Amino acid sequence: MRYISTRGRAPVLDFTEVTLAGLASDGGLYVPESWPHFSPAEISAMRGLPYAELAARVMQPFVGDCLAPERLLELTAQAYGRFAHAAVTPLTQLDERHWLIELFHGPTLAFKDVALQLLGLLFEERSTRSPTATGWRSSCSIPRAASATSSGCR
Repeated sequence: MRYISTRGRAPVLDFTEVTLAGLASDGGLYVPESWPHFSPAEISAMRGLPYAELAARVMQPFVGDCLAPERLLELTAQAYGRFAHAAVTPLTQLDERHWLIELFHGPTLAFKDVALQLLGLLFEERSTRSPTATGWRSSCSIPRAASATSSGCR
């Protein structure tokens, strides 16, 4: 998967580069160059999956070849295994038409845990492995990874 800036003046990056870069160098946001599609059969196959496995399957097209599917699943299981509720983000039915998603079961009891528990592991994964080690794929090596991690990504 390749990511482009919403302002169109920054280099096209892969998942690893976008994860470490954050904002695009032209001040824009990075978005997928094209959006992945799931077939009705693929969506049906996801029904009832544990949260970590569902997250890994939905994220895999965005990650592309930068992280092996098995490693992404390990990271999502580690990130969401820290949540106090087995469903991670359970839905509570308020009445016949209204539902509420509970985003406070993470380790800090804040909604941000849903994204940041995994993001922290992705930074750690990148900073502790060489570009050719299992996990991040060599095709997604980052020249500026050292400077990104040394400036407080851990």
